[in-house]
Amino acid sequence: MRETAQNAEHILGKLISFPTVSGRPNGDIIAYIEDYLTSHGVGILLDPHEDGERINLFATIGGTGSADDKGANSVGGIILSGHTDVVPASDKGWGGNPFEMRVADGRLYGRGAVDMKGFLAMALAMVPAFKAAENELLMPLHLAFTFDEEVGCFGAEQMPAFLAKYNIKPAMAVIGEPTGMQPFIGHKGGMELTTIVRGSSGHASKPDGKVNAIYYAAKMIEMINQIASEKAANPDPSSPFDPPYTSLSIGQIDGGEGRNIIPDECRFEWEIRPLPGDDPHATLGAVRDYAAQVLIPEMQAIDPEADIEFILISDVPAMEARPDSLAAQLIARLWTNERPDVVSFGTDGAYFQQAGMETVVFGPGGMAQMHQPDEYIEQAAIDEGIAFLTRLLSHMCSPS
Repeated sequence: MRETAQNAEHILGKLISFPTVSGRPNGDIIAYIEDYLTSHGVGILLDPHEDGERINLFATIGGTGSADDKGANSVGGIILSGHTDVVPASDKGWGGNPFEMRVADGRLYGRGAVDMKGFLAMALAMVPAFKAAENELLMPLHLAFTFDEEVGCFGAEQMPAFLAKYNIKPAMAVIGEPTGMQPFIGHKGGMELTTIVRGSSGHASKPDGKVNAIYYAAKMIEMINQIASEKAANPDPSSPFDPPYTSLSIGQIDGGEGRNIIPDECRFEWEIRPLPGDDPHATLGAVRDYAAQVLIPEMQAIDPEADIEFILISDVPAMEARPDSLAAQLIARLWTNERPDVVSFGTDGAYFQQAGMETVVFGPGGMAQMHQPDEYIEQAAIDEGIAFLTRLLSHMCSPS
């Protein structure tokens, strides 16, 4: 297994060298992965975004055909999934180039090392073993590598339609986020929004007839805070989530040019993190209604051009917690009997669950290293990941 782990480390160095920051084209890394897979006789399907610059990659080993047979191996199987994008990395706090892997003291440093190109590298390093056992596999092994998870799971959002198009129906999905090899079977959703309040500018000494955009943004924010407080005051005692209620948060606000100028625009960034079963659109609807029925009429009575705009940036659904699912049972059988937990941040897993798969978020490496300067994954974590995937291979070849 150490030889396979060393191959994973080599592949990881290649993957880190591609600066696939979210929102940017990822064609170069996809081309590298495509060449690697085809060199091992693995067929692939590409699923580009409508802009043609950001691409999902899907590959299959085993079953009755290969992925380029467009669904010939459509029944059952397990998906190993990870995202190709990473968060930005400035030079500050790094001991070297963030996009050049460094190895020191049993750690592999680089942006994406743990989140989550490490898992991609492990899955790719295991391809020769899965390919060699192709005829013994009792179910297909799928690889699904997505784009732009970090900014809204936009690649995974395409997955249900893509799988339906090719009649591919895997039984379960393992989302290889760095969970320290602890299984997570549910998470909250994540709705991200920008609200823009447009007023009218003027000298602060003459406020009559002007709409101060910051004043009205403050009223909007206070309304959001009231909703957040109401939800916090009414937690769901049966919920496994922490906190056990849908949360709302304002993360950034920007507006105005100077203290003596009435601001004509103020925007703020905010989010809703709903519990599974709690509709964030209903929460957003209450905020919109307050703007439409109270604030906008008041603003337009002063200046008819004043307005409030809501922009939905992303809307990642919650992943329902299913502690007794086949995916949870798989991890218990192959790795740990520790009862699966839930998290409050979102992952691609929700979209795989929506596509009909039992889904678990489970992978090597520590969450504490995510999104940090000098991000790293330990070589010991690489060994753990390869050990798990080796057990998975044996499981997929076993009649029991």
